[in-house]
Amino acid sequence: MTDEVLNLVIILVIGTSVTLFLSIAIISFVVYYQKRMLQIKMERQTLESEYQSRLLQATLESQEKERKRLASELHDGVGAMLSATKLSLNFLKKSKLNNDALESVSEAKDMIDDAIDTVRRISKDLLPASLEKFGLSEALREFCDKVSSTQVNVIFNDYGIKPLLERKDELPVYRVVQEIVNNALKHAQAKNINIIIRSEGYFDLTIDDDGKGFNIEAVKSDINKGVGLYNIENRVKMLKGTMDVKSEAGIGTTYKITIKNEQVDSIHS
Repeated sequence: MTDEVLNLVIILVIGTSVTLFLSIAIISFVVYYQKRMLQIKMERQTLESEYQSRLLQATLESQEKERKRLASELHDGVGAMLSATKLSLNFLKKSKLNNDALESVSEAKDMIDDAIDTVRRISKDLLPASLEKFGLSEALREFCDKVSSTQVNVIFNDYGIKPLLERKDELPVYRVVQEIVNNALKHAQAKNINIIIRSEGYFDLTIDDDGKGFNIEAVKSDINKGVGLYNIENRVKMLKGTMDVKSEAGIGTTYKITIKNEQVDSIHS
């Protein structure tokens, strides 16, 4: 092999090596760039998700504070004034009035009694006192008793061994149950609604009805109909829980919600 041929071979080998090295470097850079872009995208999505979660939590907390304020205003303000007016009417009823005046006083007293009952009911709906005093289970039992009627039977069962739900999470869960049951009463035409709590290592909530059912995807895509379901999903997400919804026309709907207690998990881990 002559020197010229040898030099040519060396040049070809070096050129091929350099080309291969540059190709590998370019491919590695492209792969790294794509991975970095994907990482940045995921970090951005995480930040956006965390921001949306904090925004949702702040919104829901603000709503609960407003509900609490309104409940207090109704109970302590409007309720007290109505009770005082009722006492005045009772005094008038005992005084010497003609029959027409007594009848008017009696009618006014009946209307005030109805108004007092309405104020108490709205106040309880805004902030159930039983939830703060006795906890979620008793509050849900009271709620089910209240909404049950001759048309709809709402049954509550608690099979929990111990309360594996943090106290701060009880009100959001109560709101979820309220939303689901109210939707069933308004739209599902259900005859029976069953609410079941199980808490054996986790908090499990199941709500099913025998109503007409609905198309889940169609409801989610309809901005007018999907607000309730959207609110329920957001509350469950805020609680770091999972929700599975199954609905079949003519059969009914079942909601299954699972929430893990981080404090309990940390004890067992």
